[in-house]
Amino acid sequence: MLETLRERLLSVQQDFTSGYEDTWAALHRRAKECASAGELVDSEVVMLSAHWEKKKTSLVELQEQLQQLPALIADLESVTANLTHLEASFEEVENNLLHLEDLCGQCELERCKHMQSQQLENYKKNKRKELETFKAELDAEHAQKVLEMEHTQQMKLKERQKFFEEAFQQDMEQYLSTGYLQIAERREPIGSMSSMEVNVDMLEQMDLMDISDQEALDVFLNSGEENTVPSPALGPESSTYQNEITLQVPNPSELRAKPPSSSSTCTDMATQDISEGGESPVVQSDEEEVQVDTALATSHTDREATPDGSDDSDS
Repeated sequence: MLETLRERLLSVQQDFTSGYEDTWAALHRRAKECASAGELVDSEVVMLSAHWEKKKTSLVELQEQLQQLPALIADLESVTANLTHLEASFEEVENNLLHLEDLCGQCELERCKHMQSQQLENYKKNKRKELETFKAELDAEHAQKVLEMEHTQQMKLKERQKFFEEAFQQDMEQYLSTGYLQIAERREPIGSMSSMEVNVDMLEQMDLMDISDQEALDVFLNSGEENTVPSPALGPESSTYQNEITLQVPNPSELRAKPPSSSSTCTDMATQDISEGGESPVVQSDEEEVQVDTALATSHTDREATPDGSDDSDS
């Protein structure tokens, strides 16, 4: 019975021991599994810890940044205001630059105008000098031409006066010797009469100071009228001759209205009077001489009255 108990105790002990061994082995195995699992967990925890540390740092930085956000907003507002002020400043600077460019353009324009005005003044001075020189040359040339023209006209007048004096002297001698003038037998003009003709317009510009011929002609006419007495021996024909020889001096107004152009008109008028009057001649050539002298004297008086007009026409 004891042995049975012993055997039972031993079997029970063996059962317990084997059970304990199995449990221990299982526990040991589980302990290893737990150790490996703990190591895994530990690594995971370390990783999570590092991750959350990073998150924490980020959160701390985010918190700090969030705390600095009002200051950042204020800085942004100040920067925006500064940008607005800078924009206004830039616009003002741009306007000032445009104004400066305009001023530079105006200064350049004024400088060019000043240079052009100086050049114009210099050009005017040079042209004035040239004009004065040219005017002096023209005045000298004009004075020389006037002198030459006056000399030429004086020579023509002298030739004309000489020619008419000779003709008048011959007519006077014939009249004193015969008592009348024979126009038909009058000699031909010496040379070409065109050389003796003088333009009346040119004669109006000449100075004629000698009026002695007019006075001598008046004295001659007055003496002829006093000495004209009808002779009974000559009869009615001689009285007709004496009446027709009487000379008439025209008025200056008639001379101005119809100035003589040449001695050829004198001859034509005399021939016409002869044809109209028959055998009684009329002294037409002497009347033309009186007309020419009176016209010259009248033109000389008009020229002395208006000297400025002739000067203006010459200039």
